[in-house]
Formats: sequence, C-alpha cells, structure tokens
Amino acid sequence: MALGMHGEIEKYRDFVSSGNWDILVSHGLHTWPTDAVLNRIGEYPWPSVLVTHGLVDEHPVFREYYSTIPRRILNYSKWIRVSSCSGEASYSKTFKLPMPPVITNGVDMGEWGQPPLGLRRAWGVSNKPWVVNVSNHSPLKGHGVFFRLADSLRDLGAHFTLIAGSYPMAKWGLGWFGISGGCAYECKLRSILSRDTVDLKMNRPREEVVSAIKEADLMVSTSRKEANSLAVLESMAAGVPWVSFDVGSARENEGGVVARDFDEMRQVVTELARNPELRRSLGSAGRAQVVAKHNWDRIVDEYEQVYESTVGQRSVVACQA
Repeated sequence: MALGMHGEIEKYRDFVSSGNWDILVSHGLHTWPTDAVLNRIGEYPWPSVLVTHGLVDEHPVFREYYSTIPRRILNYSKWIRVSSCSGEASYSKTFKLPMPPVITNGVDMGEWGQPPLGLRRAWGVSNKPWVVNVSNHSPLKGHGVFFRLADSLRDLGAHFTLIAGSYPMAKWGLGWFGISGGCAYECKLRSILSRDTVDLKMNRPREEVVSAIKEADLMVSTSRKEANSLAVLESMAAGVPWVSFDVGSARENEGGVVARDFDEMRQVVTELARNPELRRSLGSAGRAQVVAKHNWDRIVDEYEQVYESTVGQRSVVACQA
C-alpha cells in the first residue's frame, strides 16, 4: 500500500472473498498478501487474525502507511506479535491500542536432531574455529559488517562462512527473471576481493544450511533489524552459541551474547573462538531455552487455542486471546 502492488491483486482478493473459510490469518504488515485485503478486514463473514513481526518503520516512505494502521488493527478479531521486543509495545502505547500477546517463533526439533553431513571437510574448514552467518541478501542483514568483521580478525585463524539466501530484485519485477536484489552481487564482489577471508555460499539446500550451523563453532548475526530471528533460534537448537546486535528479541534469548557495536562484537567473537568451554556452556543454555519455549509442537498448540477462541467472532477489540 505504500509502494504500490502489482500482479493478480484482484484475482487474489476474489479468491479470499469467495472462500468458505473459518479464519483469515495475516502474517506481517507492508507485505502484499496482507495489504491487498487490509481495507476489507471486518467486512468478511469470518474472523481474522493479524500476526505482526515488528512495527513502525522509520523510513519516510512508510510513515504515512503506518499512521493508518491503528484503525486497521482494530478490524481484526485478534492481534498477535512474535516478540515482546519488536516494536508493538511502544506502538500500542502511542496509539492507545491493547497490548498484543506473544506467540514466539519456533524450530522443528526433529530437523535439528539429524546427523551432520560432514561439511567441515567438504567445505575445507578442517579444525579451524568456524564462524557462520546465515541470512538472505536483504540490505538490513548487514553482510558488509560480516565481511569487515572477518577482515579485522584475519589473525584469529578462524574460517568465516556467509550462507546467503536469495533476495529477488523487486524493481520492475526483475526477480521473476532470476535477477538478485539487495547485496547479492556486491557480496560476490566482496568475496572475490576478500582473498578468501569469507567463504560465500549462496542458495544452499536446507539440509546443508542446517548441518553448517550444527557443525559451526559460532553463529554471528549482523542484522540491523529483526523481530524474532530464526537464525538465532536455529543456532540455539543446534547448541551453537550466537552473537548478535541488540535487535528484536535477541536480548531475550539464552545461549549467546548481544553486542552493542562492531568493536564489542569483534571482542566477543575473538573470546568465543578461543574459549571452547564457554562455547559449550552457552550452547547448552541456548538449546535448553529452545526445547522449553520454541519447539513448534508447543507453538502450534498456542496458535490452535487462538484459532479456536476466534472462530465465530467478528471484528472485536484486539488481543482478547
């Protein structure tokens, strides 16, 4: 709604309107599947649930868009957030909205119980301390910071791997033709110029991503904006310590260290790379939290309770879950 929507929008709206649904669930704002029906929430004959993954984008383009969101949120039967640190609290206070309950992100513990693939040997890591970053090529993920971190720690003798997912080019719809957006091509150039400081792996199969995290010694997130980072949760599931800037729910998670700035991140990575006992201790704490709070089996039950309590309702004040 802020930048314009393209494609079969009316066909999608007709599809949503024609369904014999019990509930409509919208995940995220300023995404087209939500925005395309945002004006119609409250008019449908079935209730709707909004799950937000962070609110209030300070970019001027989105300022007007977010100023309209309070009245739209009240058209939903229920409003859920994925983290208590992702912006909804201050937004609710500013616009006098009820505080939404939290249903956190999760991981499939069965997936993280699979044996590793032996990527240390296959990818030439050997016995070096292995530092990984797993994220797509969105400019918000801070890949340039990861390259800078690796370059500043050349003397550490660690192996730095950036496992980057695709980020299709949105401009002119070029993503349909396989053209990458974000920092994809910039990262390729950085990788060449870094003289093997960072090993860039792009669009790897899911099983390799999982195995790389499990086999790594440390997962570093350089992202500048998150709600509830799956990369951090997945490193916790693997029993691998993490380092992150203070974004989203990072400070709520066990098993890692929140760095205030680049210099502190550099110091923490150095200390953890040299201290296997501390890595083991943090990794165990992180995995314990995932087992207790972030297992999808538990989270599915929470969503099921919300859905069951919502069926039969129309638009009511949010957050009565």
